[in-house]
Amino acid sequence: MFVEGEVEIRIRDKAAVGLDEHETKLWIQRSFKNMSCYRISSFDRQDDKTVRASVALKISDLPASERSLIESRPDDVGMLRSFIEKMFEGKGTIRALGDPKLRAN
Repeated sequence: MFVEGEVEIRIRDKAAVGLDEHETKLWIQRSFKNMSCYRISSFDRQDDKTVRASVALKISDLPASERSLIESRPDDVGMLRSFIEKMFEGKGTIRALGDPKLRAN
């Protein structure tokens, strides 16, 4: 299972600011804990430092208690947003937009 949602990322990593689209996607993927970013789609670069995209994050590597909590509350939009934002550890800030969804593989 994975959590899928739209995000806006403000990049503060000087090395990542000038990257092309492919390299920026790789930077985003590496910016999530435990390489949990399964997919990046609807990629849109707003400017040099702001990117919008839809991401899908795996929950399979989470501890069993956290994974079962997410699976038991698939309609809890606030918890899913919090999960997406918590998993980001890159040099920058992330904001989950819209209503994330829990999806089956």
